[in-house]
Amino acid sequence: MRTFLILLVLGLCGGPAAWSQAQPTYLLPHLEQKRPITRTGLVTVDNSPLLLLGAQETDYASLVVDPKEIKVVQAYRDSAILAPLGAKARHGVLVIALKSPKTLLKLDDVLDYFQVPADQRHLRVLLNKRPVNRTRFLADVARIQKVEVIQLEKTSPVRFSWNENEQFLNLVTAD
Repeated sequence: MRTFLILLVLGLCGGPAAWSQAQPTYLLPHLEQKRPITRTGLVTVDNSPLLLLGAQETDYASLVVDPKEIKVVQAYRDSAILAPLGAKARHGVLVIALKSPKTLLKLDDVLDYFQVPADQRHLRVLLNKRPVNRTRFLADVARIQKVEVIQLEKTSPVRFSWNENEQFLNLVTAD
């Protein structure tokens, strides 16, 4: 009776996942086959709002300006207003402005400014060793100290690729 109650609670609370964990292995023949687990990709979760700076779309991870310079003009969270923007606005939209006018460059312009060779421009881009969205990248070039090609350490707790030898283009900013 006790086992039945435990299985009933697990079935109600956890659904199929909890039920399969409670079952002996002889009831789950697919577990006995012991196939190797293969990893095919990494999943990144981004739950930051979309930022609209004039007519340009960006996000906090891809915007390189002094945080004190950002002024939030309007915040939108209503799904009816955000519907035309689609999935990119699922976490809300902030219309922002800069307190003092600055020229913000897109990624290709920043790479031109730092004279990054053409053979390195295909690399994935990191900003202070954190991934950025290439299409949403906007930067005040005065805040970028250097652009370097790096390879993440094999023992790093955070990995952006399953390829241990992958190289990245890392933009280092002033703190």
